[in-house]
Amino acid sequence: MKNINIVKRNFIFLSIAILIMASVGIHKINAAPRVEIDKPVTIVAQVSSDDTSVFATQFKGTVTIELYKIATLDESGTPSLTASFEGKDIDLTVLDKKPTVDDIKDKIVNPALVATEGMSTNDVITIDRSETNLGSKVIENGAGIYLYKPLAISDKRYAYTFTSYVVFAPTSTFIQSGAGDDTWNYESTFTLKAEEEPLYGSIDITKTLDTFNTSLGTAAFVYKVTAVRDEETVFSNVYTIDMYGPETRTRTIHNIPADSTVTVTEVYTGASYKLVSEASKEAYIVADELEEERAEVTFENDYDNRLNVGGISAENIFEEEDGVPVWRGTMEPR
Repeated sequence: MKNINIVKRNFIFLSIAILIMASVGIHKINAAPRVEIDKPVTIVAQVSSDDTSVFATQFKGTVTIELYKIATLDESGTPSLTASFEGKDIDLTVLDKKPTVDDIKDKIVNPALVATEGMSTNDVITIDRSETNLGSKVIENGAGIYLYKPLAISDKRYAYTFTSYVVFAPTSTFIQSGAGDDTWNYESTFTLKAEEEPLYGSIDITKTLDTFNTSLGTAAFVYKVTAVRDEETVFSNVYTIDMYGPETRTRTIHNIPADSTVTVTEVYTGASYKLVSEASKEAYIVADELEEERAEVTFENDYDNRLNVGGISAENIFEEEDGVPVWRGTMEPR
């Protein structure tokens, strides 16, 4: 792998990307001091106080960020790939061409991420979001280029993923802004950026019919399912369960927002059948990904000795568009 020759007379060339989506490229630092390669570096991860994302405003758990040293720096600031990342299609020469963020991702970040699969690291930053927006790691003799790789996490409502990128340590005001002091700063900071994905859970509605009048035909039972979170209705629909004899049947309702409380109400008890259990039941919805026991409500009915003819019901199908339920027709019950 060809190293970058950044020493030309009294100039030092160095590329750095501290903030995700910031411009990156080669910078010339005239007569900059030499890098103290035996000096500790501190790498700081932060959640910006200006970040209004769901992650920044709501997540209160622990974030873990793995650090991988993909290149060392010598006293002149010249980077060289570490042994673990040699032969991994990482092209440091892209730094000598005023690269875009996408160039850095394609030539350095993405192949480095592939190389880290199955690789362990001793350098980890953690941020306890219940207490702080910052986390840091001090690395002895740490001058180099680091890949930071925040691990995916989740809470009760969302799954969060992060963008991985590279950070130079040490850095300088000149390198970060293109102006100002070129003194090496042995504390380098990057900002976490997260994307959230809503989590959903499921509930089992289990119906038991104790006795059944065959002459009345199929017995149809109708349930209204409503989920509320933070005093707001986040899910509402109607479902049916058809019974063909004295039996127990279960229907699973999916895609209910996690961390919500669901009320299931039997709004139609079937012709000639009466409830012998409560008409409404509540349950708490846990995200399917959390692999906890699925919520369940049970209902029990019995023949009431009336001779009303039964029948198979159809249920309404709704889809949400811009937060508004839109009727899409009916579906045969299950």
